[in-house]
Amino acid sequence: MRQLIIQVPRGNGKAVIDIAKSHNGANLARFEGNAEEPIDVMIVHVSNREVGKVLEKLQELPKVQITLISTGMMTLQPPASEAPQQVVDVEERSPIEIFLSGLQSVGSWRGFLGYAALAGFIVWIGLYTNRAYLLMAAMLIAPFADPAMNTAIAPCSSDHKLLERSILRYFAALAVTIATTWLLSLILQQEIPTSLMVESSQVSAVAVILPLAAGALNLVQSERSSLVSGAATGMLVAASLAPPAGIVGMASAIGRWDMAISELLLLFLQLCGINFSAALLFRVFGLSAQETPANKQ
Repeated sequence: MRQLIIQVPRGNGKAVIDIAKSHNGANLARFEGNAEEPIDVMIVHVSNREVGKVLEKLQELPKVQITLISTGMMTLQPPASEAPQQVVDVEERSPIEIFLSGLQSVGSWRGFLGYAALAGFIVWIGLYTNRAYLLMAAMLIAPFADPAMNTAIAPCSSDHKLLERSILRYFAALAVTIATTWLLSLILQQEIPTSLMVESSQVSAVAVILPLAAGALNLVQSERSSLVSGAATGMLVAASLAPPAGIVGMASAIGRWDMAISELLLLFLQLCGINFSAALLFRVFGLSAQETPANKQ
């Protein structure tokens, strides 16, 4: 259930209420206010699957302004004994909300690249000192999950600009992580690969399952954010990308080009697996070009 706060010129409030009622809106409220001109303000609650349909109809009203509260709302009505049944219905997020969340996540470059560099630093320490738990710490920090989600969303929504920005952020983060580990290995004059580097570079026959699962979980967390930990999602995506990126940088610094090329190929396959599974499931859940604002203009 999502809450919408809608502002329209005075006299159009009834049309908004009628639209909400036609989509099974709950706990509707209407009151008058003043902005640059007299307005009607409505607070409506609609199920997640109806959000896109309601927004599409609201576009037909003059000078409409909409605020979407993208968190779950509990709409309760008497008797109190029915409250448990009213709040247990958990639905997928609407396709338009997923799309808008993806756009919103394309934020500051400075912080984004800073996290990528910090993840590279921790990956390097873990690989250099043979401390596997530091790789897990780096997975929590590495900012790979949002670009993964946006790169999967963009083809489904036919948003070429989002695809370009997402791919750029994807490769920028990987490049910063690789460069950080490469530079640290040069500074510390590393000469041979560590045992953890060798162990991590050995690709299992079932390694393809990890990026597919990461992409699927990235979608599930996007669709049902209240059910799946965002940290778990980011960690699983980073588990596919952070260690190989670190090994590429370190192997390049010590001249182990066979290992570096192998990990670059693995990175490419991991990226393809993550985005293929996520994009496929986005389609299954209904995200398409017709559902997004970029294709309704």
